[in-house]
Amino acid sequence: MGKIALNGRDIGTPALKGVTVMDAKQATVTAGGADIWGNKDEFHFACIQMGGNFSLTAKIDAMTMADPHTKAGIMLRASAEPFAPHMMLFAFGDNRARNKNSGGIEFQSRMMPYGDCEAVYPAQPKADPPEFPVSFPDVWLRLQRRDDVYEAFVSKDGEMWRRYCQHKMQFSGAPLLGLAVTSHNVAKPVTVSFSQIDYIPLE
Repeated sequence: MGKIALNGRDIGTPALKGVTVMDAKQATVTAGGADIWGNKDEFHFACIQMGGNFSLTAKIDAMTMADPHTKAGIMLRASAEPFAPHMMLFAFGDNRARNKNSGGIEFQSRMMPYGDCEAVYPAQPKADPPEFPVSFPDVWLRLQRRDDVYEAFVSKDGEMWRRYCQHKMQFSGAPLLGLAVTSHNVAKPVTVSFSQIDYIPLE
């Protein structure tokens, strides 16, 4: 396992500027932004340009909420353009029902520039209790890439993992990989604490 040095940048033009603070143990991301959804995004991205196959794991220790759709997680993104293709495995701040999801974990992607986002939901109908709940600080996320095949995993303890979904998508060159946070409230920032950020290059 290895550490990666992530650099914070705003994507889009959020009214409230974001910031990333990293130390040896934790990355703390403060973000504004309208959303990561639709055909363009506003959020803060702690990222690095990274080509090739990989496994990236991050634990979410704490997460403030400014809206029920505040979200934070692991993202792979074609570029820093607000309309860029991307995929994201993320957590909401709690387990209230949202759309087709009764838990706090979700996966989404934008397959082409300026395209709409699509979500991957847990099995329907919505489960009670949720199939993929969140309970901070016990929320681990993992995104793995092998060529054009991606797998998203979730864990409650960092040892036993459940696959959330598999996704196929093409990225050329070296896309941006890292931790994305959006407030979903343009007037109120949120802060998310990540730890145990581990990057593994895969063959």
